[in-house]
Amino acid sequence: MFRSIQGEGNYAGVNSLFIRFQFCQLTCNWCDSKYTWYEKSGSFKQYSRDDLIQIIRQTPCHHIIFTGGEPSLYRLDWLYVEGKKMHVETNGNIIPTLPLNISLADRTHISRDAMDERIIEQYNWVVSPKLKNAYQEIDKEALSFWGSRPYAVFKFIIRSVDDLEEIAYWQKTCKIDPNKIYVGIEGISLHSQLQPELVDSIIENGYHFSPRLHIMLWGNQRGK
Repeated sequence: MFRSIQGEGNYAGVNSLFIRFQFCQLTCNWCDSKYTWYEKSGSFKQYSRDDLIQIIRQTPCHHIIFTGGEPSLYRLDWLYVEGKKMHVETNGNIIPTLPLNISLADRTHISRDAMDERIIEQYNWVVSPKLKNAYQEIDKEALSFWGSRPYAVFKFIIRSVDDLEEIAYWQKTCKIDPNKIYVGIEGISLHSQLQPELVDSIIENGYHFSPRLHIMLWGNQRGK
């Protein structure tokens, strides 16, 4: 749990409280928070539901961001607090309105009931599908679910101009509004983010460019 600015997407620069959830069903090769799912790394503090709700209510931050790991492994509809602007950062491979029963790569088993969509539609969901450059599979059914939801926006991370073709494929296949797509550049240094030719290509393809402000300011420093 930490305070910082939102570094990416349609709320970039906003003062926020981040609550980071442990575990993820994916194992992306360039993940910048492997300590949330790699069994040999990191240490974590456990909070009860009541603890988290109290923290959310008492923080001076208006924006609360659930990040991970993969937050949708958990019952986020139990953590909604009126009066706060609540966000979820997800990889988009899970449909939250369906029950979940899954074994993760480290043999951790997680199950939960379906979330109440009347509550989760109050969140701003930032859906970040992992392209082939992360060596992961996109779930077509799940991404189509998100493409049909007005409360979801989309963030893709690219390494090269070739990745934009894959984004275009998924945009059309899953009927995603291109005006809801933000594209950032992979990397953990300021230099990696300064690629004007890539930004030109993002714009030419009709997408928003998302600078990764936290990387530009602090690199890959944990808690930023």
